[in-house]
Amino acid sequence: MATRRSVWSEPEIQQLLKEFVPAADEVGRLQRGRDRECLLFQAFAEQGHYKGRVVPSDTRQGIYAVTPNGTFLASCNTRRADTVAKMLRLALERWKALPAAARQLSADDRKSLQQTKRWTDRYPRDGLVLRIITRDLQGAKPGKGWRHNAWNLDFAWFRKDEIAGLLPEPRIGASRALPDPLMQRLARLHLLDNVRGQVDSFQVRDIEHARLTATVTALDDESMTLRLEGDSRAVRRGRWAVRGFRDHAAPKPQERGFAVALLGHAKVSRKTGRFTAFELIGAGERWGGTQFNGRDGDLDRGPIGVVLQLAEDKPDSRVAPARIWEYRWR
Repeated sequence: MATRRSVWSEPEIQQLLKEFVPAADEVGRLQRGRDRECLLFQAFAEQGHYKGRVVPSDTRQGIYAVTPNGTFLASCNTRRADTVAKMLRLALERWKALPAAARQLSADDRKSLQQTKRWTDRYPRDGLVLRIITRDLQGAKPGKGWRHNAWNLDFAWFRKDEIAGLLPEPRIGASRALPDPLMQRLARLHLLDNVRGQVDSFQVRDIEHARLTATVTALDDESMTLRLEGDSRAVRRGRWAVRGFRDHAAPKPQERGFAVALLGHAKVSRKTGRFTAFELIGAGERWGGTQFNGRDGDLDRGPIGVVLQLAEDKPDSRVAPARIWEYRWR
């Protein structure tokens, strides 16, 4: 019955959302940063469902309804549609009860927020942006509930000067390997088991091998076609928690790994040097887990797949990579 109420609430949420302006952002920066935008978030988040919580963590992730000036209205953190609908109704009631002056963002605050520096400002418009989807493959241990068909999305960014490191000379049969620093970044930060949740990056010392080679297979006046082939294997050993908040105070010896074979193709414009097509598929296995990647009870080896595709230059593709700060871009 609870599930039915949740499903029936979805149309109601769509109707309620006509009264709101939906927005999404990465909570890690917002809950810890010290710029004007982060401080605004922290001020209203501290009035929400995790108010005052520091144990077992200081997370402030969730769904918040606030006015443009940051006045808190309501919040929750759930996948249940009926709970979200209830929260939105409450927020709307509180909004209607506010005087107009209490709803608006001041001109000074608006200017300050517009000047805030964000990771998305570094979006490599003239570079290469890849959309990465990771999911378990057939034969994996079935998960319960939403975990059964879970998948995750991330993006990988390469600047214009970095793209040059992958391109062979324009000659049939010519090949070139992605430079080690870029391949290590791909293996450390993007070839990861994030299917069910957050995952820590690998370190350089964890990379046992990682390579990606581009070979010219076709060439004309307009474009150069490349065959992409490689593999990656990373293994990390140490002590950490794998059961979320249940064992965070008692980490145990762990091992986790990610190993995939990579195969794909790409096309590059000879005029601009930019990729016009890119698709790289990886298939292999993962094992172990991290504190928040949802593998508790599923730490054995299992099949996993990853697809890296050229992303369209649209607003929803300008989300910064999950671990963008580890790119060490100046």
